[in-house]
Amino acid sequence: MPAPPVQMVGRRLLAAALTAVAALAVLPASAPGALKWRSCEGEQGFECAILRVPLDRSGAVPGTVPLHITRERRQVRGGRVYVSLLGGPGQGGVAAAPFIADSMAPALLRHRLVVIDQRGTGNSGVLRCRHLQRLRLLNPVTATLSAQCATELGERRQFYATADSVADLEDVRQALGVDKLAIQGTSYGTYVAQQYARMYPDHVESLVLDSVVGPEGVDPFLTESWGATPRILRENCADDACRGITEDPVADLRALAAALDAKRLKGVVIDGSGRGHPTQLGAVGLATVLVEGDLNSHLRAAIPGAIRAGVQGDAAPLLRLIRPAVGPAVGLRDLSWGLFAATTCADNRLPYPLETPIPDRPAKIAEALAAIPDEELGPFNRGLVERMSAAEQCRLWPPGRAVLPSSNPLPDVPALILNGRLDLRTPLENAQAVAAQLPHATLIPVPGNGHDEIDTDLSGCVARALFRFFTNRRIGEACIRTSNAVPPAPLPPATFKALDPHRGAPGDLGRVLRAAVETVLDVRESFYMTADAGLQATRGGGLRAGTWRTQGQTGFVLRGVAWAPEVKVTGRVTSRLGRFDGTVRVRAPEGLSGHLRFVRGHGVTGVLGGRRVHLPARAVRGAVEPALVHVLG
Repeated sequence: MPAPPVQMVGRRLLAAALTAVAALAVLPASAPGALKWRSCEGEQGFECAILRVPLDRSGAVPGTVPLHITRERRQVRGGRVYVSLLGGPGQGGVAAAPFIADSMAPALLRHRLVVIDQRGTGNSGVLRCRHLQRLRLLNPVTATLSAQCATELGERRQFYATADSVADLEDVRQALGVDKLAIQGTSYGTYVAQQYARMYPDHVESLVLDSVVGPEGVDPFLTESWGATPRILRENCADDACRGITEDPVADLRALAAALDAKRLKGVVIDGSGRGHPTQLGAVGLATVLVEGDLNSHLRAAIPGAIRAGVQGDAAPLLRLIRPAVGPAVGLRDLSWGLFAATTCADNRLPYPLETPIPDRPAKIAEALAAIPDEELGPFNRGLVERMSAAEQCRLWPPGRAVLPSSNPLPDVPALILNGRLDLRTPLENAQAVAAQLPHATLIPVPGNGHDEIDTDLSGCVARALFRFFTNRRIGEACIRTSNAVPPAPLPPATFKALDPHRGAPGDLGRVLRAAVETVLDVRESFYMTADAGLQATRGGGLRAGTWRTQGQTGFVLRGVAWAPEVKVTGRVTSRLGRFDGTVRVRAPEGLSGHLRFVRGHGVTGVLGGRRVHLPARAVRGAVEPALVHVLG
């Protein structure tokens, strides 16, 4: 998994000894012309314009890039502008402007929203690498595919560094005719925002940084992520949240990563038609699944139990996470993998200067890797960290222009910094480092949340912080008592005999009862995990057997679904905030078959093996984000 995109739609540069062919400070701004605004196709409330900027500001390579820009039609007193920068690198922005306006409403009371397709993204001369773009793998960007992408892009690949986007943003500011910009960035967008603020400090009104890239960019070996992994895993399991799942999630991940580094995990995943598909996962894929939990709270909730099951030799719980981790195909104008590759190799303080001959690079990678302290590797070994690194991804990238980040100080402007405590790709430690460089920064850690706070916080605390920030009110600890965390899912058993019986139903009777209830809960979790990944979620396969499909907006139809291998559940249930109504039949060994009735607010009653059983409502509630319960419950 070479450096995953810092952020993509709902999804990602340092070692030493790099000399740049060009430096950010010597990129002159062009003289932008007046913008000609027109109606945006299919978008009411916005107007669009194109600003042509030089491909190469040195003038050595001719050509221009058409920057597509959109802004709200409405005007605000004072003409203040709020620019939103999206992530990736490679994510287009203009098409998402209406959604940005909705999520950023507290910031737009006194500002007019402007969104840009940064060069190489969206409609701004998007970079296309055919093979890289169409792959749907856990680790699509290998050194070979990256080099192939470089060949497809040709010499223009050298002009898509963050520095180029920063100079573009200054051209946009001048073309808009405003003196200062309020700048908001998400994920990689926070890095562009920081670099603009370092280069043009007098033209920054304020900064809002969400899911923060560190002050010097992303380390080429991703050590900021891997070093934070133990803290994040333990915090996810705090307060006995992983009781009955694992005693040490960090040890589990370390053991499984080492095992998969030697031999891939193999098993079968059941699809929505009930067919089993042979599937396998290696150590790089395991790390990618872990990172993708940043964007999917239900996927993140399944990870501790799936990893523990993998340690115990049970492949199914982990292998079924691959599909939601990969997600749907990503459109070229939604995220350009070509731009991602070009920017990554131009921006990183790689262990080798980019003009280094390709045959000389492996030795420099090995030297830099050996110098990394053990604690910065987290639960992974050095070989695995190397394979997941930008250093490896760019190893075959052709020699050429590189542009290092500016080390100018950040300006003394008001800054609001938002970061999820469980964010792995841009961990909280990054936000703390950036906040330390901004004298008037307020840092808001969001408990229980992963990546992209503005779009994923359900509690309202981020919206409150934004409102207070832009109305010059005291922000305080806006998110200290809230959490979006979905509780970790239970450890799936390899046999129902491994389950603890439910209280009040002794022995195997209680084990079957637990298996049947957990099967219904697991179907609901599978639905949310799939839907949150952006995939079609109207049907799916059970963990061990059977199928489920949705019925209406809140219903599920189960046919022979098994969470524990020997216990199969068939029937219909509806679910609202984890509470269930409906009736199911249970098929179980040893004469323990029967039926169960779910009643919202009253739990479960029924007959198994000829004996009446009952569970209270608190024992039958599915996992729900605490913030969502507070808002809707």
